[in-house]
Amino acid sequence: MIELLPLPALWALFYVLGRIPRPGALTFRRGLMVAASVALLLTSTGPATCIFYVLLGVATTVGALWLERARDGRVRQASFFLMVAAVVALIAVYLALRIYFQKYFVALPSLSYLGFRGIALLVSAYSRGGVDLAGGLMQMLFMPVMMMGPITRVENFRREVRDDVEVLRRLAYAFPMLIGGRLMSAYVLKEVHLLGPLPAWRYWLGALTNSLDFYLTFAGYTHLIIGLGLLAGFKLPENFDHPYLATSISEFWKRWHMSLSFWIRDYLYIPLGGNRRGLARKCANLIVAMGICGAWHGLELHYVLWGLYHGALLASESVMSHFGWQPLRRALGAAYTPVKTVIVFGLVTFSWLLFRYPMDQLALVLRGLVR
Repeated sequence: MIELLPLPALWALFYVLGRIPRPGALTFRRGLMVAASVALLLTSTGPATCIFYVLLGVATTVGALWLERARDGRVRQASFFLMVAAVVALIAVYLALRIYFQKYFVALPSLSYLGFRGIALLVSAYSRGGVDLAGGLMQMLFMPVMMMGPITRVENFRREVRDDVEVLRRLAYAFPMLIGGRLMSAYVLKEVHLLGPLPAWRYWLGALTNSLDFYLTFAGYTHLIIGLGLLAGFKLPENFDHPYLATSISEFWKRWHMSLSFWIRDYLYIPLGGNRRGLARKCANLIVAMGICGAWHGLELHYVLWGLYHGALLASESVMSHFGWQPLRRALGAAYTPVKTVIVFGLVTFSWLLFRYPMDQLALVLRGLVR
């Protein structure tokens, strides 16, 4: 479905839908957008995938509405945990048996993103309230966010926003980024085990273009998604803020896939205890939360290592900050910011090798880098 995002016909459709007179105001608009999203899902994936995805979205929304209206007590609390556990179990099964899901449900949108949005919806219904049928269905089934981030919350669909100038700005950002990503992709090393011996510079170029490809492509599509949301009348959360200018890994995660970072913070890191129980527990919570984040992308070892790697970097920064260790700042003076930016970019670029390559191919890439 992601190939639909740049199509002018899709933008024209959302432009028209966003300007139809709305007798029921917000409820009408959200219902219209859900209907259009389901129709687009059906035409782009087929009946089996559409029915499967819609049933999951509707079931989660119904569960959230029940939590919204149920009396506080042990039954409501147990129901909440069972619902969240069911979402987590479904995603775990999907990640473990992805090849079989994709065999029977052609072009299935990302169930991992559905799980993120579903858990956010259930938590909102349980702890904060304010969930209604139209808002819940928008959270689960709004077409632009079916494939990738930003990860919405039901609060994003509680009021309408109009900003056509911002839509044009998003387009101006998106297409150069997507073009740049396509250019970078041509130099990314693919199927490394089939390539044979390569000079070291080719591995270094591949690592650099791999990093830029991830950013330009992901951020480019995100700008399209936010622009489509604005055409529909809804402001989706920001997802990127020049992450490769970060001077620390913690700052990187405040700038990269921001909706995911906030999701990890609110639904993993803080429930684990956050930083409330001392430095050692804080570091452990960071590593566990990021390890789960890695596993959520896939149960393969390289995804888990990617998450643990970032968790370890975040924990290391926490230790250094706690004890006031800043050797680079004292040694570099005015050159600190550019040098630290380069260091962080290098650490992140290495992490994308962990993310992209299975372990056998990763070993070949690392061997090529140090040749």
